[in-house]
Parts: sequence; C-alpha cells; structure tokens
Amino acid sequence: MKTSSDRLPMPYGWGKVPYALEDRLPWMNLPFEVAEYRQRVARLQSAAQAQGLDAVLVTGDLSDGSYVRYLTNFEDFYGGQSIVVVAAKVDPGFTTNGVMHGEPMHSGIQDCWVPDVRCTAAPRTVTGGAKVSTIFDHAEDLLRERSANPKAIGLAGPPLAGLSESLAAAFPGAEVRGCTDVLDEMCKIKSAAEVELLRGAAAQADAAIVAAMGAVREGASEFDIAAAAHEAMFRAGAEHVGFAISVVAGERAGFKHMAPTGNRVKKGDMVYVDLGSRNMGYYSDCSRQTVCGKPSAEQLRFMEANIRIVEECTRQISPGVAIATIADIAKHIAEEEGVADFLYVRGHGIGCRIQNRPQIAPGNTVTFERDMVFAFEPMLVRFRFGTACWEDIWHVTASGVERLNRAPYRFW
Repeated sequence: MKTSSDRLPMPYGWGKVPYALEDRLPWMNLPFEVAEYRQRVARLQSAAQAQGLDAVLVTGDLSDGSYVRYLTNFEDFYGGQSIVVVAAKVDPGFTTNGVMHGEPMHSGIQDCWVPDVRCTAAPRTVTGGAKVSTIFDHAEDLLRERSANPKAIGLAGPPLAGLSESLAAAFPGAEVRGCTDVLDEMCKIKSAAEVELLRGAAAQADAAIVAAMGAVREGASEFDIAAAAHEAMFRAGAEHVGFAISVVAGERAGFKHMAPTGNRVKKGDMVYVDLGSRNMGYYSDCSRQTVCGKPSAEQLRFMEANIRIVEECTRQISPGVAIATIADIAKHIAEEEGVADFLYVRGHGIGCRIQNRPQIAPGNTVTFERDMVFAFEPMLVRFRFGTACWEDIWHVTASGVERLNRAPYRFW
C-alpha cells in the first residue's frame, strides 16, 4: 500500500510556484470569512454522522463544481476533477487536477482556504513519460489520514468514473453510497452572508437587464442587445455569466430560450431576454421583455397578465405555504386573463448552483421555508408571438418574501 510520501513526484517543470497555505494567503479572495466555511464543514460532518458515514467525498467536475466551491471556494477554470475529503473532527482535505500549465497557482488554487491541498496533473496535461499520481491516489491518502479504517463512505456531487472502484480497492469491505441529498438539503437554506451575495448577483443582473432593454431599437441585432447586457454585467462586478444568455426578437421570441443571432429588431417586435450573473460563486437568473415601439393591445394584455401572476403569487408566499398552492394561484389568474394555454409555472431555488431546492412547479407539496432564496418565473410563451416572463430573485422572510432585484419590470 502506497502512502502520500511514496507518491511519484510530478514531472519536470510542475509547480514552480509554491501553493502551501502560507503561499496562497496573500492572494486569497474569499466571499466569506473562513468561519463560514468551517460552519459548513461542521454541518456536513454532523449530517454524515447522522447517516452513519465515517467520511464524505464531495466531487466536482466540468458538469458541476458547485459543491466543491461551496465548501472550499475553489473554482475550476480548466475543466478537471476535484474531491473534497470530509471526515469527523478534522479539517477537510482537497485534491484537484483542474490545473493549467502544470501550475496550481495559475489555476485559481490560491482562492482555496483549505490548508491541506494536493494537486496533480489533469489527464490531458502533457507530462512526458512520467506516471503521475492521480486525484484518486490523493483522495485515498487524505481519507486514510483522517479516518484510518472507514466502514462507510459517502459520495456527493457528480459521479467521477472510477472513483467507487478506487475506494473499493483501497478500503475493501467499506460501504460506499451516494449522499448528494445531504448537500442539497444544506444548501436549501441560506445564511445572511449568502443572501447578501445573492443580492449582489441580482444587482449585476439588474444592470444587464436595464442595458439590454435600453439596447432594443429598430435595426439592432440580437447580438447588439447581448453585448450591451454583458458589458453592463461585468462593469457591475460579475465574475462570470451565470449561464448562456437568451435574446430573441420577433417571432423567435415565441421560443423563449435561444442564443442571440444577427436577427434584427423590427418595429412592433416583442424582444425577450433571459440572463444571469455569477457573483463570487453565487448566481442570479432574471428575465424581461419589451416591445420595439408602442405595444399592440394584445401584446400589452399578454405582458400585463404575466405581471399580475407574479405579483399575486408572491404576495401569498410565506413560510409554511405549499408550492402547489402558489402554482394553483398562477393557473387561476391565467384562466381569468385568458392566457392559460400559454402558461408554464416554473421556478427554482438558487444559490451556489443556478438551480437547487426548492423546485417550483404544479403539484409540488414542499412548503416554503424562511431563508430559502428562489428564482420565480411563471412564463407565458406563445408560438410565433412572444414570451412574457418577469423573473427575479426572491428571499423568504419570516412573514413573506423580499425581492432582491431592483430593476423595473415594465419596459414599455
């Protein structure tokens, strides 16, 4: 059995810039005090213990690195794989191969607060003939050092091919089982510090929405509108877009989510935009629409019906109210307004992931809880006509909801 001291060294030229904790500290850019992260680790340790787990390995890759960032503040800009090793009563350990140029300090590792970090080469990195240690090797070492003989190991996050097999070989007889639900449940309720980061993400989206709506004019292309939105978003302090922007004009607006094109806005076109920002690892998701020129009576009726749905639904949300009840209210209003055929009741929790708990949809008996934060997007989508969707971020308070966005929701 190899130990951490037996692992083969990295190939020549790897890691010329040291990345021990003392080397990272001068460059570290955290959204929270380290105490916030330690509280998260402690909650995960307690939840793992309650499920009979000796340790939890939290994974991340290009498809989803949100829970790795939630625990460590490491953001993988390269597209590798990462593992956080959490066991009882000790600091977590962290390993990643999301490393560019063979240099962890070229790759965002300086923003990881975890003291014990072990990096290695991504599979596609040029390493010559050297056989380097893998993140599975490092995960084994980190786990063994924290829990010498684990009987039950939890896996949370996206599956990494080969990880379960590696654990079975290293710890024969140990039970390995999924426990992503533990982190999903942890992230459902936001701390005060998280709410403030989400407020900042909403403000960045507000700036982008206002700029996008202001760019709607006859002859402007969908590209022009997207460019105005992205410039405003980054000027407002975004670290990244939350997701690919949607900009659709004219009949294309009846599809809601499409990438911008060279399609040019004509007078009378409905123009719909859906965008989000990422603020220090936390997301926003917002939508607006307008009309180039004066809206027709039917366009105005359509857009105002959506606003009425959002206003009346959010007035009814408070802790203990079932999501299904809110969906029923939306459907009832849509029937009154004569737009029921075009209604999709949707929404989702938001935080360190663009979508997490709760999911807002008809029939969901889950109830709202204090300090949930969610994007609410009941939408009216009408083929070859357009989309009406006022989507913002809402925070559940003791007695109702607080709208975190401040941008107007009428641009006509």
